[in-house]
Amino acid sequence: MPIPALHRERLRRAIEGHEAELYEKDRPLSPERARVHKILIELGRNEDVLALIDDFLDSSELAGQLSTDPDAVLSTRGITLPEGVALRVVPGHDDHPQPVLRFQFRVRGLTMFADWDPESGPYARARGPHEP
Repeated sequence: MPIPALHRERLRRAIEGHEAELYEKDRPLSPERARVHKILIELGRNEDVLALIDDFLDSSELAGQLSTDPDAVLSTRGITLPEGVALRVVPGHDDHPQPVLRFQFRVRGLTMFADWDPESGPYARARGPHEP
């Protein structure tokens, strides 16, 4: 099952938003904030990552492989993530039974998450050092 059209549209809009922030001339970004936007843009435009997401949506077997050894899956597929980005699968639970594909990286004291939820598509957020 390919990524649904609505999720691709959400991704396209998210990338446009990150580009607008990155290239806003009236409000230059700190190097850290610029890095966050650049990584999210790079992940969202990487066709190999998008193909991995397509396959993740189709295959519980791939989800299992990504859960146990994501680096081996990435290596086998020739995917190189941006520096400092790790990939993992967040298992489903009672309220949300489907696993979520998570790209995670740190910038200063923040942990950044770029999740791909099979139900709702892309979602990025940050968690501070004192948040659970």
